[in-house]
Amino acid sequence: MSEFLNDLSLADLTAPINGGSGEDLSFSTLFDQVKEARRADPDYLTQGDWQTDLKSSDWDQTITLAAQGLAEQSKDLMLVAWLSEALAHKYHFVGITFGLTVAERILQNFWDDLYPSLEDGVEERAARLAWLKTTLTEVVGGLPITQGQNFGLLRYDESRHVENLALQNPKAMHAAVEEGKINAEIFQRSVVLTDSDHLRLKASEIAASLYACQQLQATADTLFGRDAPSLVTLSDILQRAGQLTEKLLKDRGIELSPAPAAATQAAPEIAVDQSAGAAMTQPTQESASAPLRTTPTTRDEAFTMLAGIAQFFKNTEPQSPVPYLIERAIKWGNMPLEGWLSDVIKDSNVVDSIRDVLGTKEPKQ
Repeated sequence: MSEFLNDLSLADLTAPINGGSGEDLSFSTLFDQVKEARRADPDYLTQGDWQTDLKSSDWDQTITLAAQGLAEQSKDLMLVAWLSEALAHKYHFVGITFGLTVAERILQNFWDDLYPSLEDGVEERAARLAWLKTTLTEVVGGLPITQGQNFGLLRYDESRHVENLALQNPKAMHAAVEEGKINAEIFQRSVVLTDSDHLRLKASEIAASLYACQQLQATADTLFGRDAPSLVTLSDILQRAGQLTEKLLKDRGIELSPAPAAATQAAPEIAVDQSAGAAMTQPTQESASAPLRTTPTTRDEAFTMLAGIAQFFKNTEPQSPVPYLIERAIKWGNMPLEGWLSDVIKDSNVVDSIRDVLGTKEPKQ
């Protein structure tokens, strides 16, 4: 992977401080500043007579403070965890990879004197890594994979749940959608508006994050021994995110080639565009070419693609009649012949003539 993420350098973050690990910052002003930067007010504070402007987490400030602390003051696992959390929110999977790599290198290079110190017990260190694992696991589920409406793994799971609900209790399903939950159709619309190259890039980023997680786990197992914290929940959700991305590609007839043996030893290198000020990423190597399947293989898939196209035109050309004509075609496509004739042709004599030709006209009693 790249040694840099915008203005952050792995070398700077993991370099010794005056030949060692710096000082203990547990009760420092810096820790208080980081806590305040990442703090966010809960939504319920806006209710009732106590309405007020809510404070949101300032991830840019959190990154700046935590990175400066690690580079200049202390090799502290809590700073590592806060930095990783902020990077995940700002740079998504690329940030997760970078943060986990920082954690692994600091453990590897400063085990004897990093903070919390060994005098405090390895349990304190394990607790910091456990917090990091739990926090990143919560973030991963919400990270966008599709481009249409930026849906991720949790929204995909939600769409599956709503679809299952529809089979058991249609009223409950409609209530769930009205509450803002999504069904399979809404998720698929977002997929239709997602470029295949974007999905390939996401698959690469997620694979890099999973590799970094596995490397951190291996280092922790070696250093902590039986007291090593388990990162399995983070590993599992990263695997599921990767599987979802691969599924979406496979649905288009695109199979990701297995990584060669040498590639499994190094995470994919990714450069981040600083001018965008967001998680805009570009792969440093061209994606393997694969044909994009644009022809549906099933009737349901064809109608799903049409629905996604209609939604695209609604968003981009709201004045155009195109989306409404497409939606009418979808409606007709799901009608029986009799229903279609009644909806399209208002003259009953013409309808009777067509039925007579098709042999569907009921004989007079």
